Amino acid sequence: LLEREQVRYAAMGGFAISALGIPLATQDIDFLVHRDDLPAFQRIMAGLGYQCHHQSDDVSQYYHPQAAWGAIDVIHAFRHHATDMLERARPCPIFDGAKQINVLDAEDIIGLKVQAMANNPIRRAREAVDIDTLASHYGAKLDWGRILEYYKLFELDEEGQRLRERFNHDQ
Repeated sequence: LLEREQVRYAAMGGFAISALGIPLATQDIDFLVHRDDLPAFQRIMAGLGYQCHHQSDDVSQYYHPQAAWGAIDVIHAFRHHATDMLERARPCPIFDGAKQINVLDAEDIIGLKVQAMANNPIRRAREAVDIDTLASHYGAKLDWGRILEYYKLFELDEEGQRLRERFNHDQ
């Protein structure tokens, strides 16, 4: 439905990490959606029975009356870093290849996790585990320049350098 309506979106978070080939249990699906496409996204969610329980300029959250359908968290992409992430997103197979979903690059997932840590220190440990998992899996294949840029953006330069030292074995 998102493709048909030409919604610019990408999965991020645990579901995206799983789509990138690293099995990870998750309770919800997180999306990055271009702000200009939010009306179409909202229509699609409503058509699927989801209800919007929160919406601000930056995020929205959807819940389904049937808990088995799970929750959907959305970050609204309108700043250049986020819209660049959407442009880099690529289709990945899900459900044993039966479907495809746009997924952010590992570097951009790390960037959003760095933002989550900076915005809410209580989430630091949980986000750090996902970052370490991605960095361990991809290592030297990652664009470390982009990753370090995200850490610098949130004034976590030293933490980014330590991550690079631990996982970029081609330095």
